[in-house]
Amino acid sequence: MTQTLKPSLMARWLEAHWLWILLPVVLIKVAIAYGLPMTGDEAYFVLWGKHLDFGYYDHPPMAGWMMALQLLVSDHHLWLRMPGLVTELLIAAALYALFRPVDAIKARWLALLFTLSPLSLINVFTLTDTGCILFAALAFVAAARGLLTQHIRWAVLAGVSLGLAFLSKYFAVFLGLGFVAFYAFAGRRFWQHGLVLVLTAIPFGLLNLYWNYTHCWSNLLFNLVNRNADAGFSWQSLLAYLGMMAYVILPPIWLALRAAQQQRAAVSAELQPVLGLAAALSWTAGLGFLWVSLSKDIGLHWVLWCYPMVLVLLWPLPVARWARLTKIVSWVSVVHVVVLLGILYAPFSMWKSQPRVQWYLLAMTEAPAILKQARAEADELQAGAWQPAWEAESARKSLGVDALVPDQPMTRRAIATLSYSSASVLAYQVREPVMVMGEGAKYARQDDSLTNFRALDGKAVLLLLKKPDDQLNAESWFATSRRFSLTYRGQSFHFLAGEGFRYEVYFQQVLVPIRERFYQFPSWLPSGECDFTSRYFAPE
Repeated sequence: MTQTLKPSLMARWLEAHWLWILLPVVLIKVAIAYGLPMTGDEAYFVLWGKHLDFGYYDHPPMAGWMMALQLLVSDHHLWLRMPGLVTELLIAAALYALFRPVDAIKARWLALLFTLSPLSLINVFTLTDTGCILFAALAFVAAARGLLTQHIRWAVLAGVSLGLAFLSKYFAVFLGLGFVAFYAFAGRRFWQHGLVLVLTAIPFGLLNLYWNYTHCWSNLLFNLVNRNADAGFSWQSLLAYLGMMAYVILPPIWLALRAAQQQRAAVSAELQPVLGLAAALSWTAGLGFLWVSLSKDIGLHWVLWCYPMVLVLLWPLPVARWARLTKIVSWVSVVHVVVLLGILYAPFSMWKSQPRVQWYLLAMTEAPAILKQARAEADELQAGAWQPAWEAESARKSLGVDALVPDQPMTRRAIATLSYSSASVLAYQVREPVMVMGEGAKYARQDDSLTNFRALDGKAVLLLLKKPDDQLNAESWFATSRRFSLTYRGQSFHFLAGEGFRYEVYFQQVLVPIRERFYQFPSWLPSGECDFTSRYFAPE
């Protein structure tokens, strides 16, 4: 019955003028990328780009490399999102180029379906997942091209892409396992391709291993030990993963996958290995993340790299089914886009009943004005500190705050927060370093290698607090300090102005616990170099 279905008028128009769909797709992506404030993760990776390296605390380096290239031109948030903005378009073009010689019409529908899927359409972020999504797809396309042409150079390109995917995110290991599983059972005529692919990818892993050896084993410790310290079996995580996968792939596509599997025998012999490769990579990813979900929550963005391979499995379907599926998915995407753009471009007053949302919006977009006001307030407090309290109050009443002149020149105090996310967002906005004070979280600890607290001894610091009573022992880190709050556009922002940073106190209260919590190396790791421990704990 489905074989005799005719594409609708709209479907036939799309089939003939499919390139025109790129214009609204690009406009939608640009509108989302422009309207969305810089997120904490993206701002964190901007810091990576400003400190170029072969690795970083919690992930391999690809996101930092992408940001570094963008920073050569501009640091505008729209430009910095360009890698994320074009990734799905590049993947769609690669899929079309791969399958066009086989069936140009189906190749167009595959490219359209991928491009118009909700998470492809609204994904504009430049994150660690961006490189993994892009290079995983390119690895599949190159390996599939090798299966079709029998040219070994495609296996080399696939190995390079696999290596770059691994330098983007460790979950690319599931991609590598999928390749190994496929080539192990694909028959002797493909074994050479598999061997070349794996050997080509190995140097990229060795580069990451060497960087870890010379940098505290930091991102290996983070991914294998620190972030899993509280892991344990959880039904909630498992069910959340299954529900998330139903959303990522969408029920109509799940149903179509079942129908495609039933019709796979009708596909030409030359294309069977390509579908087998797509199946191996999809199943390895799905089962791998299922295994991980037994003990921890799976992020929505983690699984997106295998989505192109899942759609390839729909290839056996007739054109009419492709057209109908694309139409359904497109309407789902329209809902996503309308809701998202409505939120992004809503007036600020819309959030008056959500003070925490207003607080974050202001912190993510107007930090320079907030910090300028906070620095002025901190300087006034410092000016008053050089006088008796009654005299300072009298001066304020008679002369006004702005007329107060300190007995010694003010210094441009360093800015700090208690959160790595807020520090990154503030640093991006004010274009100056913002350090993290306190123990912080197990995530995103790149500041451990960027800030030298020894050099801060005796200096003044302005510490942003989310609540007035945050980090109650922070006063002990300074010779003198005062907490204060200011109001900006109806929202309260809380700070601690500290004078005379006491390094020795901070060392005992903060740096020692950080070493015990995050820089204890398992006995199975060889002893390598570690800037954090040598900077603060090496014998003098």
